[in-house]
Amino acid sequence: MLNITRNKEEKSMKRVFILGAGASRELNFNITGIDSGIEPPIRTIPHREIGPLSNGYFYHINRLQDSLTRDLRVSASVGVSDNLMNQIKLYFKQKYNENISKEDLLNEEVISKKINIERLYIFLEEKILEKEKENVDFFKNKSLQNLYLTKSDLIEYIHNSMSYISYYCISINHATLSKYIIENGGDIISFNWDILFEEAMMSTGKWTPQDGYGISFTDIIYKNEGDEAREILPKVNSKNLILKPHGSINWYNKDDKINKQRLLIQLALRLRGGNFLLLERQENSYLSSIIPPGKKRKSFPGVWDNMKRLLEEADEIIAIGFSFNDNDKYIKEEFDRIKFKKDLKIIIVNPNNEELKEIYKAIFCTDNICMAYKTFSEYCRWINK
Repeated sequence: MLNITRNKEEKSMKRVFILGAGASRELNFNITGIDSGIEPPIRTIPHREIGPLSNGYFYHINRLQDSLTRDLRVSASVGVSDNLMNQIKLYFKQKYNENISKEDLLNEEVISKKINIERLYIFLEEKILEKEKENVDFFKNKSLQNLYLTKSDLIEYIHNSMSYISYYCISINHATLSKYIIENGGDIISFNWDILFEEAMMSTGKWTPQDGYGISFTDIIYKNEGDEAREILPKVNSKNLILKPHGSINWYNKDDKINKQRLLIQLALRLRGGNFLLLERQENSYLSSIIPPGKKRKSFPGVWDNMKRLLEEADEIIAIGFSFNDNDKYIKEEFDRIKFKKDLKIIIVNPNNEELKEIYKAIFCTDNICMAYKTFSEYCRWINK
């Protein structure tokens, strides 16, 4: 184990934090009753829950909904559409030669974990490509129409469930990390769609989404339309970048033009978090810009370029809950093109850090790897000392 100390030299380091799904897995947070629109909120309840990973995503979202309904007495509902459920049944039958019901998907953890939400998305894309190769007329082919509708339903399910988390959950771990980064410096590469960390950064008053994402937005949409005139965004130049190569639930596009992003702003406590359902405003309708694995995975080339630059300049990389899973092969390919510093230091925060050590050594070309922390909470306790 490396000797971990904090001194003036370390504070001057160029530090990059990589957030994977595991960073949002350990949801050590306060849940807040805000549906009434009354400020301050009616009640805040310390809460612990297991957040969703790719495997068992539907089960863990359903469990979170049940706990919010129980503790806050809110009507928590992010539903699986009939079209989506039908394709899940086909996917499950094809992969395991077994049947699965909606009850199994939502309430049986062992069965639900057999469904990987990213592989499910790839399965739908592949079926669509097969149909399109047949040169069928989209408007006359109900099967192709249903596949496109199902893919849209899956995106909407992911978007709404992530919005649910961001709407009700104020993450204690993310708040601790944001305070540390503001005080000690660092940039963030987040492969997560949720905005728990961004909301924590905004609460410091030292970061704004306008210039903090390292991406140029063609428009800014205010969740509360009256806020635009009041100029509620903090007038600061963000010194810390939050790069999101896979998109974010507060990024939207119109007419599937993924290269033209709109940013959704929500700052009032009662209007926080992502927007439920896909955003509709009068004559304008917008699509969610979260990018699951598939043909659009590298949809934000500017973000990827910035990521390469940050990683090449980094003296220290802290990887929280990031494990290079099978659906991240293209990320490994991108990292192969990066010239890391020879004296680069890596800190892995992951329950399976021993298994990851060899993978990280090969990818980052360094033996200087620390595995002192297995959970986000453990790491936060250290930086909070």
